[in-house]
Amino acid sequence: MQLTWLAPDERIEVKKFYRQHMPYARLLQKESVCVLTQEDSTPANSTDIASSKIVASARIRPIGQLAILTGMLVHPDYRGQGVGHRLMRELGSVLCDGKTYIFALAHLEGFYAQHGFSAVSSAPNDIAQLFLKYQGDDERLVLMGFTPSPQ
Repeated sequence: MQLTWLAPDERIEVKKFYRQHMPYARLLQKESVCVLTQEDSTPANSTDIASSKIVASARIRPIGQLAILTGMLVHPDYRGQGVGHRLMRELGSVLCDGKTYIFALAHLEGFYAQHGFSAVSSAPNDIAQLFLKYQGDDERLVLMGFTPSPQ
């Protein structure tokens, strides 16, 4: 599998990927978008980026000097195989200590905790306001900040 960061004009296939598996997601022009791809022997039946199948994707949305890791998605056929952990390890180099946040579904709090995120009770105003906007009635979200453990 290979991690690729996409330029804004290379996002057509990842938009299809999100539309199929996370239809409420909206890619913003200012977001950094990455995909984890795998060579695919049947490209006609898959989402292609240079003859590869998208198996996972994530987006990093800048909020001033801060960022939100958002839209992390693993293709249903690849869930439970460690793909999400691999994507998080690959993203480790671009996450900024004390400056990257995530609005995690409550049942995924432990997953993100394994990758340096921890629940926080407060965040800078821009992040806190956005969190309140996303906090809905459907599923509980947990505000988490990135604080990697010392090496």
